[in-house]
Amino acid sequence: GAFQTTRQPSTNDAFVTKINSTGTGLIYSTYLGGSAGDRGTGIVLDPSGNGVAHITGFTFSSNFPTTIGAFQTTNRGSSDAFVVKLRDDGGALLYSTYIGGSGGDWGRGIAMDPSGSVYITGETESGDYPTTAGVLRNTLAGGTDVFVSKIMGDGTGLTYSTFVGGSGNDYSFGIAIDSSNTTHIVGYTVSADFPTTLGAFQTVKNNVEDAFATRLTGDGSGLIYSTFIGGDASDFGYGIA
Repeated sequence: GAFQTTRQPSTNDAFVTKINSTGTGLIYSTYLGGSAGDRGTGIVLDPSGNGVAHITGFTFSSNFPTTIGAFQTTNRGSSDAFVVKLRDDGGALLYSTYIGGSGGDWGRGIAMDPSGSVYITGETESGDYPTTAGVLRNTLAGGTDVFVSKIMGDGTGLTYSTFVGGSGNDYSFGIAIDSSNTTHIVGYTVSADFPTTLGAFQTVKNNVEDAFATRLTGDGSGLIYSTFIGGDASDFGYGIA
């Protein structure tokens, strides 16, 4: 009864597995993928406690499963991010959408706010990654920029979507939403001009790669704070809470 019980003929498929509370068995377990490589990188549960899971990752598949009316039903580049909302029994997709442009796009982290809206972060090399009006940045600043996208509850569109980055390569892996619906992201950057804010802990990059911690406004239009965090060797940020 799982959504997808066989692996597609690909290098790898994503999977979603729910284990019972004693660790002795599976409540459900399903593949999730198309005919090329697919990777799941983040998962979060609906805050209502209904057991609905939201998954992000990235896919090279042109036939990754999507749903009718979803924001983006075709892969636009070499790889696209995806967001999937999976029914509580693992038997069907409540929605599934690509999110990406004509280059490579990689979904890494996913979070939900108290009202149930979904946010994803990752990195993109697509100058045409989908953004929305009035956000922090609508244009790609470097070879690879961070993105932050807030998805409508039914998966049909974006509430906001923005680039975050400097003139080098920037990567984001973790995202968290606080009770006031502001967005916190973490990752690492090689950009000396990665955006920081006045009075932040560290406004100058120390080495080739520094970690960063950035807090965006609730509508994605600006930075509440943004800081490098790093020493005299390479530093990488992967998780945030």
